[in-house]
Amino acid sequence: MIGLNNNFASSMDKKHDISIIGDGSSSGGVYGKVKVVGDSSFNDNLLCDQFKCTGTSVIYGSLESTDIKITGTLTLKERAATDNEDREGRYASNLYAKAEHMKVVGELHVSGDCQVEDIKLNGRFTIAGMLSAEQMTLKIMGPSEVREMGGSIISVKSGKGKLFEGIFSGQKSILKTEMIEGDDIELEYTEAEVVRGDKIKIGPGCRIGTVEYRSSLQIHPQSEVLVQSNRSLD
Repeated sequence: MIGLNNNFASSMDKKHDISIIGDGSSSGGVYGKVKVVGDSSFNDNLLCDQFKCTGTSVIYGSLESTDIKITGTLTLKERAATDNEDREGRYASNLYAKAEHMKVVGELHVSGDCQVEDIKLNGRFTIAGMLSAEQMTLKIMGPSEVREMGGSIISVKSGKGKLFEGIFSGQKSILKTEMIEGDDIELEYTEAEVVRGDKIKIGPGCRIGTVEYRSSLQIHPQSEVLVQSNRSLD
């Protein structure tokens, strides 16, 4: 488990449920169930058993929960803009989202890493760091970006839904990333520098620099892969 500050972690025995209806804000801390209907903001790290938002939530810190459900938009970011950049000029943050189960219908924006056991998303997302999950099912609706992705079963396809048709009309539903690594990978409408895995299926609308596979590789005729490498021969 990624460590939080001592004051944050030591208060775990003081769990209370919290509900925000309409517009509201709260300090961070440790809670049982957190429910948001409307627009909310949390001013510090948030640790809870369940986080459910229908609307818009902004957390100025990290979020750790067993179960996260979002219908709308969840954003995790720093309180103030900083100059945190690594040597290659990319934004670096200590923020993270962590959960066993995460379901998003809408938008997810994390200025750091996202670590889950199982994630299902229908919408768009931006993750400045790495998205890691045992199983991820991503239905992309609108421009999305993540630095790296890693997991066991990875599925990226084109999302559908009237909720997004007006919001993202005229914008390409493309996922951009530097690296995707997993066991069983299926991609559509993805631009990646490197895709590495065991069984890989490249569907339509993809532009991949290098694919490294072991057991099998399928490439759709409407996709482009510059370099193919069968690692089982190494």
